[in-house]
Amino acid sequence: MAAFRLQSCNSPSLSGRSPPSTLLLHIPTRCNLTCNSSFTRFKMSISSTPQTAAIPENHSVLGCGMAAVDFLVAVDSYPNPDDKIRSTSFQVQGGGNAGNALTCAARLGLSPRIISKVADDSQGKAILEELEADGVDTSFMVVSEGGHSTFSYVIVDSQAKTRTCIYTPGYPPMIPEDLSKSNLSSALDDVRFVYFDGVLQETELLSALVVAREAHQRNIPIVIDAESKRERVDDLLNLATYVVCSARFPQAS
Repeated sequence: MAAFRLQSCNSPSLSGRSPPSTLLLHIPTRCNLTCNSSFTRFKMSISSTPQTAAIPENHSVLGCGMAAVDFLVAVDSYPNPDDKIRSTSFQVQGGGNAGNALTCAARLGLSPRIISKVADDSQGKAILEELEADGVDTSFMVVSEGGHSTFSYVIVDSQAKTRTCIYTPGYPPMIPEDLSKSNLSSALDDVRFVYFDGVLQETELLSALVVAREAHQRNIPIVIDAESKRERVDDLLNLATYVVCSARFPQAS
């Protein structure tokens, strides 16, 4: 039976990556952010990761889902319709549920791999560079010629302590044909569990199902980050070992 954990994420902090809808892992040390100007892309680094528990000899994990660029703007209060307001801070950094979760895994001492898709645009290159710098294996990422990578606008309301995300899915989306049998087999070799996020388009969910079914056949535990109700998500949930969802997910019709 799948295990459910309900947790709301209300923190508006801009430190480090944008938080997933539900946090699976906690970064043990504060990120150090440096910036030469107000419009420079932020680079994230950690001086050390304390080993609070023994890391197993085989500590490879695989994630399948969204990797994105987040444009974060903090404001004193959320604007009314047709308002023009000034921001109090601006940051550009990596995001996406899968990208966030695997970055956390890397910082906790695991060896994460990611299956996702980006375009060969500047944002896609930045996504790959940032994941690789954090220790995430991107060799199974699909890079399309043309199109655009996934990006999000995030408005942080400093007064209400909330954040509003407006995301634009990447194009073209991942399709099952993007995953060769040999690459899928290599991606799943020796992994301890597979993570999937629920922020996927329909064709991307079909691709995720290909990965999930192969993982299920290999008896690899499957973790689903079920953020919102979408087509084909139930098919993915049926293969889950563990389900972690937002507080709103069980209330979705």
